[in-house]
Amino acid sequence: MSYLGRGLDNISNVEKLDNITFNGGTTYALTKSSAAFTPAGSNNILISIDGVVQQGNFSISGSNIVFTFSPTSSNTCDFIMHYGTGLITTPADSTVTDAKIVDMAASKLTGTVSQSQIADQAINEAKLQISNAPTNGYMLTAQSGNTGGLTWAEAGSGAMELLSSATRTSGSVGQVYMTDFMDSTKYISYIAHCSFKNAGNGNNQFFNFTSSGGTTMEATNYYGAGNAVKNANGSLSNNTREIATNENKVSWVATASTRVAFMEFVMHPIGVTTDSGVSTVFFRGQIDRWTGSSREPQYVTGAAYYINSTVPTGFVIGAQGGNWERYEIRVYGLKKA
Repeated sequence: MSYLGRGLDNISNVEKLDNITFNGGTTYALTKSSAAFTPAGSNNILISIDGVVQQGNFSISGSNIVFTFSPTSSNTCDFIMHYGTGLITTPADSTVTDAKIVDMAASKLTGTVSQSQIADQAINEAKLQISNAPTNGYMLTAQSGNTGGLTWAEAGSGAMELLSSATRTSGSVGQVYMTDFMDSTKYISYIAHCSFKNAGNGNNQFFNFTSSGGTTMEATNYYGAGNAVKNANGSLSNNTREIATNENKVSWVATASTRVAFMEFVMHPIGVTTDSGVSTVFFRGQIDRWTGSSREPQYVTGAAYYINSTVPTGFVIGAQGGNWERYEIRVYGLKKA
């Protein structure tokens, strides 16, 4: 009688072995897909002969099953199943989950990890082998003699480093302070890129150095000159003007319009060069002029200095008697050798 019941091929942790053809002997080879198979033991074997499950009347010797009786050729082997974990065999594809793998030492892991197996932005600084602790503004350099071959190092001379920034996307303000970014021990000069929208036609625009803490340096010691090349409806003119003479600020442009302007300021504070005696600023850029009834495009340039022994640490810029509605300001330092 054949076996009746659940399909044994679908039982978890069960392997179906090849059926045996009996010949009157007691010892028969066990195979799976015609290859020799070694069970974990007799208790891991389930065998049915002529519809009767056998138990206690056979033993296991290597890859052989040994019966205590002699099945004849008239007997039929219905099935042979090996169940339980038993001996470790090659698991089927996609059958081993993370939960089935115990922790192991990293030294036991072999093979390589491809780039596609690493998620984007998954490796942070702590996972890199670097020989020293990080410092803001430093860059990662290759140093073959150091641990891990990587070292944080100060950027080389002549490199530009972002030191300060300011952004306004709504509302307005009369002046913008960019303070406490200057350091004469590290930088030889500073460049500020300013994009802004003046809020009212006819305003003058000003510049002052600031000292530690953002205090405006406004002693009457500013001197400078500027030039504006403008296009008045197709008529070009070149206009020089005094921007400061013993005054408390630099009025770098007069009667500005409300259009967006872009200016660059290059600053060289006292103390960088020995016995310089002054802090200087050079500027250039585009800002429209307001005539009282229309706007005229103009290129503005100029320079000024401040005679004072106080060492500046920043600057303040804005509109005299007016406001800036929007602005983006970035300040960079040129590193010393």
